[in-house]
Amino acid sequence: MDFFNGFYQPRRGVWGNILSALFGTLIGGALVAYILLRFLLPGQEAAQNQSSLLQPPEEEIPYTEQDRPEYQNTAVVRAAEKVVPAVVGITNKVNVYSMFHGRSVLQDQGTGSGVIIDPDGYIVTNNHVVDRADEIWVTLGDGKEYKAELVGKDRISDLAVIKIDAQDLPAATFGDSDKIVVGEMAIAIGNPLGLRFSQSVTVGHISSKLREITSGTQTLYVIQTDAAINSGNSGGALVNLAGEVIGINTAKVMLAGVEGMGFAIPSNTVKKVAAELIEKGHVVRPRLGVYNGGDIDAALAKQLQLPVDYGMIVYAVDPDSPADKAGMRSGDIIIEFAGKKIKTFSDLQKAIYAQKVGDTVEIVVVRDRQKITLTVTLTEAADADN
Repeated sequence: MDFFNGFYQPRRGVWGNILSALFGTLIGGALVAYILLRFLLPGQEAAQNQSSLLQPPEEEIPYTEQDRPEYQNTAVVRAAEKVVPAVVGITNKVNVYSMFHGRSVLQDQGTGSGVIIDPDGYIVTNNHVVDRADEIWVTLGDGKEYKAELVGKDRISDLAVIKIDAQDLPAATFGDSDKIVVGEMAIAIGNPLGLRFSQSVTVGHISSKLREITSGTQTLYVIQTDAAINSGNSGGALVNLAGEVIGINTAKVMLAGVEGMGFAIPSNTVKKVAAELIEKGHVVRPRLGVYNGGDIDAALAKQLQLPVDYGMIVYAVDPDSPADKAGMRSGDIIIEFAGKKIKTFSDLQKAIYAQKVGDTVEIVVVRDRQKITLTVTLTEAADADN
């Protein structure tokens, strides 16, 4: 399955930049000449008559507490009013060598969204929005820009926390994602296609409380929604009608003929991960130390004459890992972990993350068509494992 896993990235190379610069110069020169000939030389009156054409459009009225007609006093409007000010734009900048300058210069790699979670400048977003950034910049709803520092990021949950030097910011309130129900309305807020469309609001429903989406070897457990989520919405807010953030938007299905399948990381996961990132800079997780070699199904079990038709095959075991010290081997089939039946690698991941560092658990494996019980003491995963 193909998902967008990132943010809005303008596509242009070196020649594209050169052509853009030349084209801009020509257009700019022509425009200046046209203004001089058309507006300035004929006289002041003509210039005054046309002055309104040169004025920028009036700014949109921000969401504020105000009296409004009954038809506008809806739950969607009130919820958006609460959360929109807390949604920000995030620009990922990288150093790129410029042949014109003869040195590296900062260039926008892409843009995404974020949600202010603390008035003192803490912002949560997706890991993939800030990944590999040399500099991170935040744009507030009023247009103010701040350089941000990375507080911590977590690849496994696809979450990150950044901080800007500002106070008294409008922070969002998080709800309980375990209490959402399928069919209730949901609002997605973010910056689709860059900052030009900042703080866009789209409305849909909760399609599912829990889905598993896989990218490479990593599985995310997410909320599914049909509220429109586009490139650039990554890191934005999924909101209920009470004006509470119930998820952080992270991905959508990008397949021909598929519409309205977006995903958000549940708020309960976000709250836990963000708190740990702020406190420690990384997420502490238990480690087993095995690599997935594939899942067992009925056909494979019959072919290999196994006593079970489920489980996960161990492809390799990390040296000196908990699994290695417990005597686990390549080719073992894990069928039970801490009393939980393991059908797939995803089941094993969830079972491991449900434990704590230092916990001792029993693992049942199939080896040479026999069931064997191993005792494993879990250790802390390194930052790289996160």
